[in-house]
Amino acid sequence: MYKILIATDFSRAAASAADYALRMACSCRMNLALVHIYSVALPMVADGTMVSQDSLYDFAERDSLERLSALAAKLNLDADRLCGDGFKPSVEVFSTIGVPAAGIKSFFNQKDMGMIVMGIKPEERYSGTLPGSTIRKLIKWASVPVLLVPMDFPIVPLRQIVFATDFGDSEITALDFLAEIASAYHSDLLIFHNRISAEKGRQFLQKEKKFLDKVAQAIDYPKVFYRHKQKDTLEEALAVLDKNAEADMLAMVHKKHSMIEELFGGDKTLRMISRTRVPLIIFPQGFATSPGPARLGERQLHN
Repeated sequence: MYKILIATDFSRAAASAADYALRMACSCRMNLALVHIYSVALPMVADGTMVSQDSLYDFAERDSLERLSALAAKLNLDADRLCGDGFKPSVEVFSTIGVPAAGIKSFFNQKDMGMIVMGIKPEERYSGTLPGSTIRKLIKWASVPVLLVPMDFPIVPLRQIVFATDFGDSEITALDFLAEIASAYHSDLLIFHNRISAEKGRQFLQKEKKFLDKVAQAIDYPKVFYRHKQKDTLEEALAVLDKNAEADMLAMVHKKHSMIEELFGGDKTLRMISRTRVPLIIFPQGFATSPGPARLGERQLHN
């Protein structure tokens, strides 16, 4: 069974992400793994005072494991209340020293990790501010989806997942993943395209139809819909959905960009992280795995 990997630093944002991940684990019948990557701070000591480096490492590891155990106990207690149908996710804990992004990467490379969940702190949501380095590195390195949850995001029923598409072939597998999650919640899956001014006429219609035909052939879920709008940017187009409370989760594929493009705002994924009001799931380009929840329903695509 696939696991949801919750990366935590024990912050308020991480706590919100853990609560969200637990509810997803209950609905999608996936187990949980908590990971904390800790570091050892060098203390300020008086001249002549000896501090054992081993004792510092031991203290940091013990503190990490104690806090992980407390979080696991809370999630287990909440699972007793929230999870039905006889399924309760197991909760494992992992603690290791290192740099957060690299440490998390070592865990999600395990074959049974299906998704990473992290919290978005308020400073990572201010317009024009790049997300933290850990998030930026993970969305570049991850071979599985990364789900980012805004701090204090209210626990609401997942009624509609909105997937932003540019009709790429690699997006079909991502949509299959989302359809499995949507089926667990009986929610809508809306495929959304922002039609830029250069996309017009018969060529656009052919490209659109070709992609939707692939979706209809590949996705075995009845509540899949499609819509396009025409705005200057993807953020503006998605903001319309957000304003009208039509999206409970956003999803997109991260396309590779250079450092220069990131710094000057050319990375759509980073811009969406800084602006999203709802959980945002980011797929790596070329994503090719599946989360594991059972598929429900019959294939049908509605335009």
